[in-house]
Amino acid sequence: MKASAWKWVAIAFIVLFAIVALFAVMFYYGYNAVSSSLQSCESSSSGWVSVVNLENTTTLVNDQTVSEPAGSTYDFNFNIQYAGYIEVEVSSSTTSNTYVEVYGVYNDWPYSSGWISVGSGGTVYFPVVPGTVTVYIGNTNSFSGATQTVSVVYYY
Repeated sequence: MKASAWKWVAIAFIVLFAIVALFAVMFYYGYNAVSSSLQSCESSSSGWVSVVNLENTTTLVNDQTVSEPAGSTYDFNFNIQYAGYIEVEVSSSTTSNTYVEVYGVYNDWPYSSGWISVGSGGTVYFPVVPGTVTVYIGNTNSFSGATQTVSVVYYY
């Protein structure tokens, strides 16, 4: 091969090396910029991580005693900010005919657990979404009233 041909091969390799080096430098600085952006996002959103993982709890009702007449309900109303679930714990020494219903509305869309029988005591878990949520404690006795102790915990 002629000397002038080797000269062009050497120039081509130098240009190719310069282009690869330029891409490597651009990748390095781009990666560091993205990495630092992610770190700042993670530090500013640490509160949201606990919401997404349902690590937060709020006691909405703590061992409150309620009474209803025969065939009636007692209701608790809450304004829920985040999707999660509600735990309703009920105990009654006056009836074995107690039920729980969780009812909510999200963007004009109603949802309900239906009547969930807990007898003289039990725990109900039901998912909720942001909006108004009502927890009904019901008594299906035909002739006598009932008294229950209720706790409601919201997990979000």
